Amino acid sequence: MQEQRFYYLVHQVLSGTATEPEKAELQRLADEDEELRILYREIFPAVEEEDDNADALLAYTAHYTRMQIAGLFEETPVEEPQSSRWRRSSLLIAASVLVVAALAGWWLWPGGSVKRTETASREVKTPKGSQSYLTLPDGTEVWLNANSKIVYDDNFNQSDRRVKLTGEAYFKVAEDENRPFIIQAGGLKVKVLGTVFNVRSYPDESNIETTLVSGSVAITLDDQPGNTIQLKPGEKLSVHNRLHADYIATRRTADSLDTAVTPLLLLSKMRVDPSDSTLIDAAWKEGKLIFDGEGFGKVASKIEKWYNVTVVVENEHLYSASFTGVFGKKPLTTVLSTLQATGKLTYRQENDTVYVR
Repeated sequence: MQEQRFYYLVHQVLSGTATEPEKAELQRLADEDEELRILYREIFPAVEEEDDNADALLAYTAHYTRMQIAGLFEETPVEEPQSSRWRRSSLLIAASVLVVAALAGWWLWPGGSVKRTETASREVKTPKGSQSYLTLPDGTEVWLNANSKIVYDDNFNQSDRRVKLTGEAYFKVAEDENRPFIIQAGGLKVKVLGTVFNVRSYPDESNIETTLVSGSVAITLDDQPGNTIQLKPGEKLSVHNRLHADYIATRRTADSLDTAVTPLLLLSKMRVDPSDSTLIDAAWKEGKLIFDGEGFGKVASKIEKWYNVTVVVENEHLYSASFTGVFGKKPLTTVLSTLQATGKLTYRQENDTVYVR
């Protein structure tokens, strides 16, 4: 929690919006924690030595931070405990993302990475086992799930607001009647003016899912541009993922057998966890891993992304089994042991690979 507050305060200072109490708090955090103090000194000398040119500052800061990271990794183990070295390296990596994000005009929690592409666009990516949060230039808030990517052009928020999503994200779109917010996810487009919703579009899963929490969205399929589907709050639309067939041609996925029984379009009501009314489709944002009567294909896919492992299914009969469960921030062994306790499967783990039968 202290580290997250530190990141936030650094962002406030870099973006020029920090109040005097926030500046004082940042200094206090740096004074009280040795690792944060080192990180503080790595960030601000770079900022102070540069001029007002944003691109030059962006390039210099990123380069400067990379050099510091390289130096930290070259330290010998006898100089300080491995856990301390790892924490310092992790903090500095997170800070490099933080500085770049702040100078680009938006905010990204540690866990994701950002880069500028050759086609004048920006890409934010979250690896397996991580999640991230960012604010787009228009004020739209985005929570990005594991193994997900969002791309938008540099002219975002001029005539319209377009992003391309691969994976899963929860959006809280800033209202703007003159500039619609458009998400391209797989074979569909989601168009909104200001609303809250979740989109799940992984290439290794048979469905693309859109769940509307509040407001309204209009969805069109790429191959049916003349037809628009309007969602109401509390509704969920599942669309067959046409990219999925191409994906499984090169990799046997845990979800592949589900495609034969999945309808092309399915409109349903969103579901909540009865224990605390958490929206099941967005529970990941709250740190909860939920299986809601799901086939093992989707269960395996979620486990792979959540824990950054590979699941190998050695018994195809598992694909016909369904599983229900709610897990907080539990270790992988707890989840696997609970699934094994159902009597439907057994597992063994070898490093980052889980074999299930």
